[in-house]
Amino acid sequence: MSIVTFTTDYGNRDYRVAIARAQLLNWAPTAMIIDIATSVTHFDTIEAAYLLRSCWKSFPMGTVHILGVKSYLKHDPLVVIKDNQFFIGTDNGILSMIFDESPDEIWKLDLPMSEHDYEFPLGHLFVQAAAHFVRGGSPAMIARKTDQMDWIQFPMAQMENGGIRCNVIHIDDYGNMILNFNKEMFQESIGKRGFTIHARSAQKSGMRSIMDSFLPEGMADGIPFAVWGANDYLVVAMRNTSVQNGGGAARMLGYQKMSSIFIEIHD
Repeated sequence: MSIVTFTTDYGNRDYRVAIARAQLLNWAPTAMIIDIATSVTHFDTIEAAYLLRSCWKSFPMGTVHILGVKSYLKHDPLVVIKDNQFFIGTDNGILSMIFDESPDEIWKLDLPMSEHDYEFPLGHLFVQAAAHFVRGGSPAMIARKTDQMDWIQFPMAQMENGGIRCNVIHIDDYGNMILNFNKEMFQESIGKRGFTIHARSAQKSGMRSIMDSFLPEGMADGIPFAVWGANDYLVVAMRNTSVQNGGGAARMLGYQKMSSIFIEIHD
């Protein structure tokens, strides 16, 4: 049994993802379907790349990942192979932002396409390719090898005038802000030195430590704090707040996606 994942911006109030799943099961009845996210912010390629790059290494070899974010076709769709996993999607930059290193192989799909496939490739073209791989088919049977794709580097934090300039790349369902700054970058740029995370809040002095938990002891509700996410990206959160109860760190602090947050480094 092979795993096929879906990452789309079609949402959960539409029939399109259901069509794609049904078509996949018609062609590959033994496929195990897992949703990574079907409500990615519409057309947000950075958010889609962030979500997939955070979890794809947890899947076993042979997993097929289908990307349906900003998926209308302007160029031939791609199959990218990395560590014996398959990634199928539009050549719109997402596939290059998923990885820190170059993929192992890049293929251009060479399947018959209808006019409808250009607008909605997820519903037929992408799942047809996924089913082929689930059944053990080789890329050479449905695609031609290439070294060309839309290369975009995933936006990571940058050193700037005595500190690090970060951006909010994702706001989760709790309203937590995920920054494009991870543990590896922390060790390389800050290490054991002191720092201050400057975020708009009642704490005028900023945040000077990173907590060990999303429920830090002694921390009052509504006070922002920094914590490492499960994927090792830095998160600015608030205890016991969420978007649904009118809170969340992003809303309470007045931040949006791609807003800037500065981390000052103390020498």
